[in-house]
Amino acid sequence: MVARSWKTLLSLVLVGALLVFAGWEVVVARKAGRLAEPPRPPGVEVPPANPQEARTDLGAVLVPEDTPPERAKAYDWRVEGMEPARQQVAYGLGEDLERGLEQAHRDYSVRLRYRAMGPERFTYVAPPGCGTDMRCIYAELMRSNAEPVRVLGERFATSIRERDLDAAQATELILGFVRRIRYELPGDEPFGIVPPGLVPAQDRGDCDSKAVLALMLLRQVGVDAVMLYSDALAHAAIGVGLPGTGTRIPFGGRGYQYVELTAEGWPLGMIPPQYDKPQLWRVLPLPDAPG
Repeated sequence: MVARSWKTLLSLVLVGALLVFAGWEVVVARKAGRLAEPPRPPGVEVPPANPQEARTDLGAVLVPEDTPPERAKAYDWRVEGMEPARQQVAYGLGEDLERGLEQAHRDYSVRLRYRAMGPERFTYVAPPGCGTDMRCIYAELMRSNAEPVRVLGERFATSIRERDLDAAQATELILGFVRRIRYELPGDEPFGIVPPGLVPAQDRGDCDSKAVLALMLLRQVGVDAVMLYSDALAHAAIGVGLPGTGTRIPFGGRGYQYVELTAEGWPLGMIPPQYDKPQLWRVLPLPDAPG
């Protein structure tokens, strides 16, 4: 009887191990970033654009280079304390490339047996070695969208070098751009996220859609940045390893300033009141994008 019990237990352990190894664990995840109205600190207003104001034009980024200019989305934002404060850039993808990124996103969702379960929840089969959070989804998007985001990042990197901007200024330059992208819940997108290469090409994205893009751009110009995620709060953001005040999320012996990306006007380190629960936030370790 004892021998049979041990055999039964051993069989159950082996079956469980095989299921985990094969990635058969079904994960139910809540969509991050359910903001009806992007928050703004009281009293903070974005000044209207003045057509006569001096500006720094980063030019048009077209991927590939023969993409028709009319496919580009134009962005105009301000970085206070920078001279001139007004910045602008345009970004567009070729039709075939845009469709290819959308198809790659759908194909990945099929491989992971993604299934929507209403507006707030979905299920998928986690790849081997992945937990119950979104880190593997984010890592795959960083990999599959690496090239179009790299080309955009190079334009920022060139402007940063030419103007001899420090890390804090480089960070504000990129954050201002990402915040300027229109906040929009992805709707029917697999995993509830817009791929980072499509976020500026389509001028739309929610919290984690914009956070992945910001993370890739900041890392490309040498800023220490991490992905912040809270399943309990259904929100995502990034953290930057810069000096300063405000809320910091600890990771790897460092403190990372919280960065809100859904709307303009949030200083580094300031968390919107509904998300100001630092104990519910954690860093998702993500590799750098290829290249």
